[in-house]
Amino acid sequence: MPAQSTLLLPEGYSDNRLVSDLTRRQFGFGAGIAGLGAFLAACGDSGSSSGETEMRSVTTPLGTYDIPVNPKRVVAIDSRLDLEPAVALELPLVGYTYAQATPWVPIDSSVPFLSEIPNREQILALEPDLIVCLNYESEWWPVAEMSTIAPVLTTEFTDDWRTNLSRLSGWLGRTATLDRLTLDYDNLISDIRSRHAEKIASKTVASVSFMPDTNTLYVTSIRTSEKGDKPSDMTLGDIGGKTATSAGLDPEGGVSLEGLDVLAGVDGFMITENEDSAAYQALVASKLWQRLPAVQAGNVTSLGGSTFYGSIYTISYVAQGWDALYNKIS
Repeated sequence: MPAQSTLLLPEGYSDNRLVSDLTRRQFGFGAGIAGLGAFLAACGDSGSSSGETEMRSVTTPLGTYDIPVNPKRVVAIDSRLDLEPAVALELPLVGYTYAQATPWVPIDSSVPFLSEIPNREQILALEPDLIVCLNYESEWWPVAEMSTIAPVLTTEFTDDWRTNLSRLSGWLGRTATLDRLTLDYDNLISDIRSRHAEKIASKTVASVSFMPDTNTLYVTSIRTSEKGDKPSDMTLGDIGGKTATSAGLDPEGGVSLEGLDVLAGVDGFMITENEDSAAYQALVASKLWQRLPAVQAGNVTSLGGSTFYGSIYTISYVAQGWDALYNKIS
């Protein structure tokens, strides 16, 4: 599995392993929709007689077609943008791909991680009646191919977690669940704001990720044109906190360890890497890192896992991470 610092990103992002052109998202749906039609035909005229699956019509970026009102066997393709909302919306999952679920996603332990790259035969064998798949055509997110197996509901790299979750809940008719999830998150943010109001107004914080192979520290709490929205900058924005400026950083928010003086004014750091990881160990062992005032004051916490992408669970987890950091800053 790729390390956190090399997560697959859309074209135009830093990782070069994904070479699919964005325009492929506009691929011809002749084969996909034909396969989908065959799948639905096999299901019969839904709802017309006792025992048949009740269906509902939805319009997605893939077209207009029917999905089960109450799906029984759901596959999530991306373990971050697809799996998290599927769990949150209480879909009956039978498998997922891309990477092992992070510890803070409350997925049932019986749901198997299938593979990194989706395997058609494996997914066919699971007999899903619904698939949730990131709308970015590639071997990692084969939207067209998945559409020939079962109806597909899509998520988008370019949309924030609220938009993706809201769209999925609307298609599935689960808006009451959405309301509960967003209320819980908004209450969490409100609680953090009220308890740390003075520090939020006066202290500068930053989440960072280190890549030892390039000796580069990335400030992930800054929104950049290269990286777009990330859970760390979105949650800090919701909280109303202040982070470092982009002065002295590259377009991706990176700076070499030799240039860490540009972060001398930061009052607290949240490291995204796991404390057992080589990246974390290399960073904390650096004398240049140890020279920063916030590090010398002990105002450093760690999230302990990949938080570059995700939905409601990663967002909430990162918000709790900011809470822990503000607690640590004197």
